[in-house]
Amino acid sequence: MTRPTRRTVLKGAGATLLVTAAAGCSSNGDDDGGAEETDDGYEIEPGTTILFEGRTSGWVGIEPEAIEGEQNPTLILEEGEEYEIGWPEGDGVRHNIEIWDENGDVVDDYETDLTDDPGDDQILTITATEEMAAYRCRPHGSMEGEIRVE
Repeated sequence: MTRPTRRTVLKGAGATLLVTAAAGCSSNGDDDGGAEETDDGYEIEPGTTILFEGRTSGWVGIEPEAIEGEQNPTLILEEGEEYEIGWPEGDGVRHNIEIWDENGDVVDDYETDLTDDPGDDQILTITATEEMAAYRCRPHGSMEGEIRVE
């Protein structure tokens, strides 16, 4: 089994703008920024970059625009499609991001190292599979959101 692909996110005001522009390019150009809110969560378009702010109180959505400000939003992904998910900024506490199955086990090595410096490689490239059930920060139970794969 190979390790998932990771992408380093640069820190600073200019880097945030760069990440925003790159994320916009991965959507289909709709005003929703690659996601649409439904009664069950947020349907995320394939190829979309999903970014959070890491807070011990929960993952706070940054991108796509539809999840901005939402805490631990439910992500609805398409099976077999690729997404990027991670956190480029946080509260200075050590966090990581992992993709879990329903038993709390990491799926396909989709996890990052614990760090208080989220610019240090905290973006995962994932392919959605039906075993994915949650995204989680291992040490902080309040930082868990549901993943539904359809």
